Amino acid sequence: MKKLFLILLILIINIPCFSQVINIDYFPKNNDIDKQYEIDMQSWSTNYEWRIIIGKYLSIWKRQMYLEMERLISIIPHFEKEIIKNQKKWEEAIEQDFKLIAENVDLNKIGREVYIGEYCTARIELYRNKAIYYLCLYYTIKDQISEDNLYTDIKKAELAK
Repeated sequence: MKKLFLILLILIINIPCFSQVINIDYFPKNNDIDKQYEIDMQSWSTNYEWRIIIGKYLSIWKRQMYLEMERLISIIPHFEKEIIKNQKKWEEAIEQDFKLIAENVDLNKIGREVYIGEYCTARIELYRNKAIYYLCLYYTIKDQISEDNLYTDIKKAELAK
């Protein structure tokens, strides 16, 4: 089972996964989430408002990532446990990074808001990229298992609400 999973991952990595179709049609740079994020980031005037915006979009992209993970699991349900286990490890690694820095860096010297802002913005990007990664795997595998090897879904990816 582990060998099969490893072979599947190697095949997926070697296939040009991030095609123009997926990047442009399914998660264009101007998707609804990114467009609203840009608008909201121009509108805050206090640190409190800024933290609310960061938290909102962190939550949205995290939900989107899980939506895409579930989409992927729907076509390879026999890998559900491994996917969930890897996802949990990925999230734990992000938390470990934050704790490592929080425990070893004097945030008062570098600026607590600066660090937290950079960290949270990067974290939003991590969840966004992971959502794109899962979506990419979904369509790559969908292409591989389709009968005519030309699976095309003209609908855009459903965005989390």
